[in-house]
Amino acid sequence: MTSHSYRQIGLVQFVLATGFVIWLVFLPGLAPLFAWAINDQLTAMFIGTAFALRAFEGYFMWREPNWYRLRWMSWGTPGFLAIIFLATYIHVQKMNWVPFNPVAIIWFIAYTLEPLMLPFYEPRGADANAAVSPAQQRGAIAPGLQSLLSLVIVLGATLGGLLFISPEFTASVWAWQAPPFSARVMAAFFIGIALWSAKMKVSQDWAEIRMGIQGLMLFFGGHFIVWIFNLATAQFDLARVTVWIYGIVMGLFAAGLTWFYWRQEKSG
Repeated sequence: MTSHSYRQIGLVQFVLATGFVIWLVFLPGLAPLFAWAINDQLTAMFIGTAFALRAFEGYFMWREPNWYRLRWMSWGTPGFLAIIFLATYIHVQKMNWVPFNPVAIIWFIAYTLEPLMLPFYEPRGADANAAVSPAQQRGAIAPGLQSLLSLVIVLGATLGGLLFISPEFTASVWAWQAPPFSARVMAAFFIGIALWSAKMKVSQDWAEIRMGIQGLMLFFGGHFIVWIFNLATAQFDLARVTVWIYGIVMGLFAAGLTWFYWRQEKSG
């Protein structure tokens, strides 16, 4: 069972992330007024869509009491938060402090406190790491899905590393130009999915990772839909070949995860 404090962190995360999704995906013209100035629609909508995964995660942290269904988060969430923490402090001078912006203050407080406090409230010990009971088991994880998770690990670690360590270089080869602060925030999500996938890969039963696969489907599927929207509304510079690579990769991962999810549900 998760603690009351852990569930309250999940509730706060869900509320904040849902607000960020609405703001950045559906109102990207107001993104310059965010915690830092996001001055292009493509970056705003990427970050907003990525926060849908955080809203998903926060909702189940709040509502799901059974830790075995949530422990797929236990590597990726600290990794995500560490990168967000570093990005915020590296670029703190770029935040929208003046004129007074409460969102900048909320962002700064949230991504200072959560990385520091969350590890103290996650379940620990033998019970938290115990195998899923026979009554709750839903079958072994398919080898094909294990291989797909390996690809997510490689993709997430590679893109996360490039966006965080070399944001200026990555901007020259990415599907669009993202400034360093935004690029490092984007990196946090890729590092997060790499570590979430790594934890799922070492899990033993479909019941442990079912929710995590749903989250990855949301991440890749959401970005694929947003790519189609921005392609249809002529937001991309089509001279960049990576525009097409980006969209195809997002679509293929979304399709692959959906296929294996269906197969696992059918076999379980």
